[in-house]
Amino acid sequence: MYSRAVLFFGFLTLLCTYPLISAAQETQQQEGETGEPEEVPFMRSVIFGPSIDELLEDPNFQFDESDVERSARYLANTGIDLGGGFEAGPYYSNALYSQYPNLPAVHFNRVNGLFISIKKERMQWFRRSSFMTVPEIQPHGFIGIGTASGNIDYAFGLERLFGESGRFMLGAEFHNATGTEDYWRTGLIENTLTSLFAGYDYLDYYHSDGFGIYAVYRTNRLIEAAFSYNADQVSSLQQETAFSLFGFSSTYRPNPPIDADSDQINIDSYSFSLSLNPRNVLLTREFTVSASFGMELADNGRTDSDYRYSKYWADTKLFFNVDEGSVLNWRLRAESITGSAPDFKASQLGGIGSLRGTPYKFYRGNQMLLSNIELKIGTPGQQEARWLRSYNMHFLAFLDSGWVQQNESLVNGESPFSGFGDAALNVFQHDAGVGIGNGALRAEVAWPLNNFEPDPILWIRFNPTF
Repeated sequence: MYSRAVLFFGFLTLLCTYPLISAAQETQQQEGETGEPEEVPFMRSVIFGPSIDELLEDPNFQFDESDVERSARYLANTGIDLGGGFEAGPYYSNALYSQYPNLPAVHFNRVNGLFISIKKERMQWFRRSSFMTVPEIQPHGFIGIGTASGNIDYAFGLERLFGESGRFMLGAEFHNATGTEDYWRTGLIENTLTSLFAGYDYLDYYHSDGFGIYAVYRTNRLIEAAFSYNADQVSSLQQETAFSLFGFSSTYRPNPPIDADSDQINIDSYSFSLSLNPRNVLLTREFTVSASFGMELADNGRTDSDYRYSKYWADTKLFFNVDEGSVLNWRLRAESITGSAPDFKASQLGGIGSLRGTPYKFYRGNQMLLSNIELKIGTPGQQEARWLRSYNMHFLAFLDSGWVQQNESLVNGESPFSGFGDAALNVFQHDAGVGIGNGALRAEVAWPLNNFEPDPILWIRFNPTF
């Protein structure tokens, strides 16, 4: 009864908010952080080559070499993952993308080895072709094999855009593939590079066998809302390889089980998300902010009785051109989990992408707060707002602050907001550091300011932290 009520509420919410969102005021064209106009924020720009659609549908398609410099500037600003240049993945798709298998078409990690597939992305706007003479139907999915695991992973789905402007999407997918909850810590393509070349695989993986249906709505520029229903059997995966070209096998961590008490769990969930300004369109010439809110509700009769939970999260990012060639970035992320979630759903902080001076995933619980503040200083560009110039070279100073606790009242079903009052400043872990580079290649050095020995940790990154 509870699950049906949530499903009904989800569709009712979409139905009621559709006309309200449609009537929202459309903003005028703004300029992106690099000073280049962004006509259509939800349209993805592919870097270093055409899409599969362009190759198949237009045999005369040629990549315009005049776009090389633009692509290089874009890559230097957004990194190899976050701007969706090579593959949209969870970074240039809807916030619920990772409710489904989310690894890149080609990747390397310790559970699959080298994985090679043919893939067409889900949850992408501006694809207006037909399928089997039915207009606006878009097939998506992938099929591939891992050299170390020997497993064939696949996903097959369809989605359809509705309306003259194509702003409402319905889709469904069957899948049997590997996924990760750690996509927000480091880029997925970036992690392939660190795994293959240096033996540092920062993600933890699970196997997902099931299906899902989803609905997504967006305005022209600033709002995207989504609902997804997923029914999956989630299983643990073993480490299958310790290969790297230049690293040591000892740097690989064992891939942890999905839970200490079970290697296979049935999860039936209803997820909702609301994203405000998800493409970071400038709200003024010197400032922008984005926010994403979501919930995953798996506290129902079809989820295994020992693992019924609800997970809530919020993520806010602020970008402020404080002076000529000086940019202040701030991310604030919060999570809260009620009920009894399996271990792989836990809130964890430490290491790359979170607390950069702290051991990886050192802190773990069912409630957390994370703050990342960065000040970038470089040569100003030529535009009026004087953001960092093209190629985004800069010096970086940062402060990471995080708090995690295991709140037993949440296990017993208390409000997800209960317990955040315990997050006093003196119980936060603080790390600080400096760096140099740009969004696509950057060196950082971080030190813990409390609770650990003040030894520096070096990071080589191929994406911005956020």
